[in-house]
Amino acid sequence: MRMKKSLTASMLAAALLGTSLTGLPSGMGGLSGGPEYASAAGDSGAKLPSRVFLERMNELHKALAAGDPVDVQDVRNLRDEIAALDVDANLKLLDPVWNKISTKLPDHVDEPELKRTLFRIVKSVGSFRYDPEASDLEEIRTNPEYRAALKTIAAAGGNPDIVMDDFLVFLFGDGAGRKGVEGTIASELAGMSSLELLGLLGSNEGITNVLLQATDKLLAKKGDYAFVDILSGLGVTAKDIRSLVLNFQVKLQKDVPAIRAMTVAYLRTASEAVAAVSEDGREHRYSLRVAGVAVPQIALVWSKVSGDSIVTVSSKGVVSIPSSAQKASAVIRASLQNPYGGSPKVIFEQEVTLKAVGDGEEGEVFPVEAFLERMNKLRDALLAGDPADIDAVRSFRDEWTKLSFSKDGKLLDPLWKRVKPNLPKTVDEAKLKRDLFDILVAVGSFRYDPKASDLEEIRSNPEFRAALKTLAAAGGVSNVTMDDFLILLFGDGKERGGLEGEMLESVSKMKPSELALLLRNKNKLSALVADSLAGIMEEEEEYPLAKALADLGVRPVDMRQTAKSFQSKFKHDEEAALAMAIAYIRSEAEAAVKVTDYGRQHQYSLSFQGIELPDHALQWSKVSGDKELSVSSNGRVTIPKGTASATALIQAAVSNPSGKGGKVVFQQEVTLVNEQEEDQTAQKIAALLQALDGKLAKIEVRLASSKTDIQKVSLLLDTAREGNHAARELLKLNAGAQQKEEALAQIKTKVNATITKIIKSLLEF
Repeated sequence: MRMKKSLTASMLAAALLGTSLTGLPSGMGGLSGGPEYASAAGDSGAKLPSRVFLERMNELHKALAAGDPVDVQDVRNLRDEIAALDVDANLKLLDPVWNKISTKLPDHVDEPELKRTLFRIVKSVGSFRYDPEASDLEEIRTNPEYRAALKTIAAAGGNPDIVMDDFLVFLFGDGAGRKGVEGTIASELAGMSSLELLGLLGSNEGITNVLLQATDKLLAKKGDYAFVDILSGLGVTAKDIRSLVLNFQVKLQKDVPAIRAMTVAYLRTASEAVAAVSEDGREHRYSLRVAGVAVPQIALVWSKVSGDSIVTVSSKGVVSIPSSAQKASAVIRASLQNPYGGSPKVIFEQEVTLKAVGDGEEGEVFPVEAFLERMNKLRDALLAGDPADIDAVRSFRDEWTKLSFSKDGKLLDPLWKRVKPNLPKTVDEAKLKRDLFDILVAVGSFRYDPKASDLEEIRSNPEFRAALKTLAAAGGVSNVTMDDFLILLFGDGKERGGLEGEMLESVSKMKPSELALLLRNKNKLSALVADSLAGIMEEEEEYPLAKALADLGVRPVDMRQTAKSFQSKFKHDEEAALAMAIAYIRSEAEAAVKVTDYGRQHQYSLSFQGIELPDHALQWSKVSGDKELSVSSNGRVTIPKGTASATALIQAAVSNPSGKGGKVVFQQEVTLVNEQEEDQTAQKIAALLQALDGKLAKIEVRLASSKTDIQKVSLLLDTAREGNHAARELLKLNAGAQQKEEALAQIKTKVNATITKIIKSLLEF
């Protein structure tokens, strides 16, 4: 999670800019790096350095997706809210800037339609979706209607040659001398103290002010940006921009949670841990920096996620192992005390290893516990599915156990014919080949029925260990054990994924249509195994056993042929592979939902390894539940207008290559709530607001007597928590949408007033 300060700071800038100016966090438009975009024919002017822009946006998107699902939903809610804005009903939001533009337009221009197009541009930029192919962004950049509108406005401002990229350079810079609004925000953040940064995170107004200050500075730099020159020519001032931002903030109801979510995502990308290591190496004291700014320990909670049992982690960031221990590892995390209330937000997670000073290097160790946990999860997913799948896997396991060297030893020949000529004369070739065959049989049959005792028996088998040691030594590699072989197959639980990881990486690169075809075609699954085995053999530097085999003359094609040799012997391998693939999807599938029609409609989609499964590959249905709730085959779940709420168990199945029904890969209970069913709860809302007033008044009394910055920061967190608590209690009420909006606005006003007082007190010198 180490990143350069300038890059990470710019990511927060992009998040603030997107959420505050257009309503969309730029990270949700984060795109994977691809070829540089070129301006369309006839364009002139600035060109955005697309690859750099897309890479940093993609980084922020990944950080958001890796965090709290609530944060992801908050951003999606804002995106959907912007997309749903009615153009004609909200044109007045543009008036602070439009009133200046309209006075400069020629008489022949259709002003009402031009204004609508400008609003549609704002909507498009504010609601474009994450797309690895960058199609949404490219569509915006090349939209002929948008291009024509901008050229008309630009001509009125004195520069008819402006293109969409000039606007993007103004926002995000050109990667060279021009910082853009984003880079200017980064400079502002870099100069903050830790208390100022913490205060910023607890103040929605503070975040917006940073954006607007950066915009003010940029608008003063005439001649550097074509977009600034045009605004100047149109008479648009920094005050007009501020009014435009304020208009959208007042209109949008989902912007504040989205800004908070993207801010936390930024922190996750920008966090860097610093460890003070004790003399004996058995204690690490961790602190955290965000974009180079130290985070006060009082705002953090450290914890242990997983790892060796002898590793302890204190809430203050002290990680230690006993004096008797020589080496141990664990995954630790740091969570930020949520300035908006609720549970702490994880902003840093990393595996650390503590090693006593003077330790010698240890050999490879296969992560047994993590592997068994993963395999048991997969086995549970298998048992939860089609009984025919269980039978296929058991039949395939039985086929492995029935293999005998006397009859089937020749299956190893594609590999063995390369190894044999390079073995020393002292090696018992027949025994070595038999032992290698037995290793494959033992691991092949174990793979589908994981038991700790069986795995330990394989790892410690003296004949297996001796065979691998002999084979590796002949290839010029020492100290190879059964753990090296298991790591080659299943990975080390860290950077190396082994054969299993190679297969998953191949799947993650597939298009949705390719993944759907893989699940329908048994031959493609077999080919994936063979090709992945060949691919892993090319990574000699990562796997000692692969290097040894390569030095013995074994080529990737030989491994592919060996895999196919064994596959030709089996009758149930393809059925078993498909069954395990379905089980894997069942254990890892993630659902996404788009809520519309006042909560009466949920549109579900399903993804695996980051790939959204195509609609035609899935069949959604209702398993049980309230009769008012309906489920269509394409994942649309609905309730009638007159129904307050309904709950049901829904499922998604992929088509079965055998044609005998679908294979269930996802099942979940869902509840749809009709947001239009409103009760009169004015008295409860009034009581809630009155209670909040009392709590905030007590905090301000405590502020008056606070003597240290730490006490004031604590009050800042308390204020945000009380506001969040009041908002949660409000949302529990069966109130109408307008009632909730008005009450939430009052809560925001009250909380922000107290937060402003605390921050002013913190900044007094």
